[in-house]
Amino acid sequence: MNARRQTGARSAIAAALEERLALMAPARRLRLALGDEAVSAYAGGRPLRLLDAGTGDGLLALALAKRHPEWTVLGVDLREDMLAGARERAQARGLDNVSFEQADLTRTLERSGFDAVLALECLSEIPDDEQALGVMAGALVPGGLFAAHVPESSWRPVLRGSSSTWREQVRQGYSADQIAAALRQAGLEQVEVRPTYRTTATLAQEIRDRIKDSGLPVRAAAFPALAAAVRLERWGVTGGRANALLAIARRPEF
Repeated sequence: MNARRQTGARSAIAAALEERLALMAPARRLRLALGDEAVSAYAGGRPLRLLDAGTGDGLLALALAKRHPEWTVLGVDLREDMLAGARERAQARGLDNVSFEQADLTRTLERSGFDAVLALECLSEIPDDEQALGVMAGALVPGGLFAAHVPESSWRPVLRGSSSTWREQVRQGYSADQIAAALRQAGLEQVEVRPTYRTTATLAQEIRDRIKDSGLPVRAAAFPALAAAVRLERWGVTGGRANALLAIARRPEF
């Protein structure tokens, strides 16, 4: 009995570490930090309703819900199999301020009235991004915040042999002018586009991609260095071209 319990405990610890390593992949860690920073500044300490559009496995929504128990977070995605896993994680963590629903971002959402919408991992994967942006903008309250993180259209990898495409992409990305124009076309204003994901973070992500199928000890050992690369990126201690863009805008008050 004790041996079985010990085996179960080791399995649970390994599963928790696997999930943490998945969430803390450099590109995802950077997106989470940037999204959290933008919404937190907008919230100013008050409770708000947040939509995580294209939530996928829900790890970003879960992390935000845990960090901000005063927020109500909804993650939506087309893929019910991934949403089922996200719901299980929310229940296991006792997070009752986050939920997950299946939804098509190119159709009118059943829910609206969100104070903020994050589209951190989805726009380059949606064929009709113009329609999706219109739907997401329409889900905001007047004055609500929209933030997207997208690949820069002329991005390129750092290391030879690294993939030159993003996961599940339907377009290579956007220029700063293109994403700004798309947000304004969706009826948003006060548009701001910032370059992000420069060489330091890009290199860290490519190293992570090369070891992602290695054993857990190898990936865990690499974690501190990869996390440090993201901190350097956020502190501006980096260089090279920007491979992604953070776009922030607001729905008009009237």
